Amino acid sequence: MKIIACCKIVPNEEEITILPDRTLNTAEASLKISQYDLNALESGKVLAAESGGSMAALSIGSSSFLENSKIRKDVLSRGADELNLVIDDAHSFSDSLQTAKAIAAALKAIGSYDVVLCGAGSSDLYLQETGIQVGTLLNLPVVNNVTGIKAASEHTLEVERTLEEEVEVLEVPLPAVLSVSSEINVPSVPSMREIMKAGKKPVNLLSIDEELAPSASIAEQLAPQQQERRQETIEGDNEEAVNALAAFLRKEGF
Repeated sequence: MKIIACCKIVPNEEEITILPDRTLNTAEASLKISQYDLNALESGKVLAAESGGSMAALSIGSSSFLENSKIRKDVLSRGADELNLVIDDAHSFSDSLQTAKAIAAALKAIGSYDVVLCGAGSSDLYLQETGIQVGTLLNLPVVNNVTGIKAASEHTLEVERTLEEEVEVLEVPLPAVLSVSSEINVPSVPSMREIMKAGKKPVNLLSIDEELAPSASIAEQLAPQQQERRQETIEGDNEEAVNALAAFLRKEGF
């Protein structure tokens, strides 16, 4: 069974700062694998071991993210036998359909596969759409919110999908695209041996020929005018203090 786990590289949210104009500054933030995609990588590693198959990782993004050797090694240390990259500095991939089109084109370039695994969403945007869109573009069976995966036969998987009030157990024909929930597993920490082996695994650069125009654009962005917090202190608990508070509130229009 050939498994491909998709993973997005994102800035570490704990290191993102806010600039005076209220925009986010990611320039000083280190890079990491999107938290939800760690579940996809872990699921792929387990399924590959149980089925006697293999797992490859796939990531799409800019050169500043994907040419980072530490990030490449981190992905490869989590069970992937190889890493496939689409490096594209012309697009931001902040649009889910744009990302899905790039993933679908990359999968076509790879050729053969049985299972494509995605995280529930990405740590930066968490749109929860990309995996479903990939399956739709490729005309493949697609299931989201997956909380369990087992090989049922050579050509099918038994997939558990947890809903609000019930758990579905589905038999899914292959090839298929699955978006796994964060509840499916606890991603393991790579051992020193896995980290050392990661440096010797192949990294493949893919070229895709696909129109990647975003599906939507921001026509206008509105935000309320920000104001400094008012700090008006009225001391005391007598009638005079109450009257002072009431007068202040009336003055402010409350």
